[in-house]
Amino acid sequence: MEIPELNVNNPQLAKAFDKIARLENTKLNKFDEKVSKEDNKLKLVQDLKNKFSKIRETMVPFQTPADFRDLKGSSSNEDVLKVSGVDKAIAKPGSYEIEVLNLANSNSIMTYGLPDRDRSEVGVGYISFKDFEGESHEVYINHSNNTLDGVARTINDANIGVKAYVVNDGTDADNPWRIILNGDGTGWKKDYEWPNFYFVGGDFDLDVDRIREAKSATIRFNGQPLMADENTLKNLLPGVNIDLKNARPGEIIKVDVQPDFEKIEAKAKSFVDSTNAVLDFIQQQNKLTSDSSKDPTKALGGDVGLQTIESRLRFVLQQSEEKLGNTNIRGIRDLGIVFNRNGTLDYDPKKFQKTLQDNFEEVSTLFAGDGEIGGFSQDMVKLVDGVTRGGDGMLSLREANSKSKIKKLETDKERATQLAETRLQRVRVQFGRADQAFERMQQMKGSLPGGMPGGA
Repeated sequence: MEIPELNVNNPQLAKAFDKIARLENTKLNKFDEKVSKEDNKLKLVQDLKNKFSKIRETMVPFQTPADFRDLKGSSSNEDVLKVSGVDKAIAKPGSYEIEVLNLANSNSIMTYGLPDRDRSEVGVGYISFKDFEGESHEVYINHSNNTLDGVARTINDANIGVKAYVVNDGTDADNPWRIILNGDGTGWKKDYEWPNFYFVGGDFDLDVDRIREAKSATIRFNGQPLMADENTLKNLLPGVNIDLKNARPGEIIKVDVQPDFEKIEAKAKSFVDSTNAVLDFIQQQNKLTSDSSKDPTKALGGDVGLQTIESRLRFVLQQSEEKLGNTNIRGIRDLGIVFNRNGTLDYDPKKFQKTLQDNFEEVSTLFAGDGEIGGFSQDMVKLVDGVTRGGDGMLSLREANSKSKIKKLETDKERATQLAETRLQRVRVQFGRADQAFERMQQMKGSLPGGMPGGA
């Protein structure tokens, strides 16, 4: 509330009114102080809630054994073939041998050469061919499109499964320009019955010079001959895409599909980092000094609810998964994730990765459970949900409570402001009347001879 001024002649009345107004304003400012303190708590609660939510996100890849497992594919020679994708939900770990005898290719023909691509005319007529399904197609050429560029453009515009390209083959200085026609798709099933050219009245003849038949890729898989219509093998190994790059008869390429330990380890590090963000937050709140009460960044210092949350978090992090039966890996401490003296987690990525390589199934069971009994990740998700879940989560309840307090304080301040303004208005009227009475007294004094009775 802005402090109003009292327009009076008597300075003592003005001073008294200002003092009363400032006192009212001080009372109102206390509401702002309380709102500010509660708002500081609210922001910290929301910050902590977000940090807990990030822990939950890092646990998503560890919810089930299938989620936990990440696979990667590798090739001993990526110039010959490359593993371009692995679907961990379908693929199975294994090692395989592949020999690429030849690549799949599409049908293509090349015409004889002509002197110019956009001036040499081939007359009028049509081109006919049958596609791999036996359907006949014809493309008609007239005087408006009877150059090589025009013929190629007309074929492409017809959208009949054949693409035409005008190229300079560099072999004939006098007649360098040719049309190459490519059929869509690869493999012997996509073989076309290639065209006949019927033209009259042209300056040059257009006809076929060379033909390449469509072929399927041929490989040996673990020594057995196989054929593929495309150079991307999607069905050879379930969930694994293999791109054939070059034929290399006689060279055996080793393809491995194995657990991606580096990727799993990186996900574990994300979990440790997000958990340490929560633990560090709590540690900072608990580092109290004589000035902490004035520090808005430590508004939750000494909070009992915060201590309860920390206790529950530490319990889950330190517990042994006895429910999972007799295994060598009993808890995350066996993976190189342990508490340090600062109250946060130390993480040894080398130990984690080695333990993962040596005991992959047991580490998977520790995190994801065995399909019937949940593991560590489910315990962490349950803990986080108990803290952050809308409605009844500990921090959600605390958040709602702070918002309610702030709203009530703001409402109370509005009511108090109205009352203060009413009181000040009443005082303003009273002081105004007093000022007027004082003025009249002064005027009466000045009108009496010799001043007021008893005067000199």
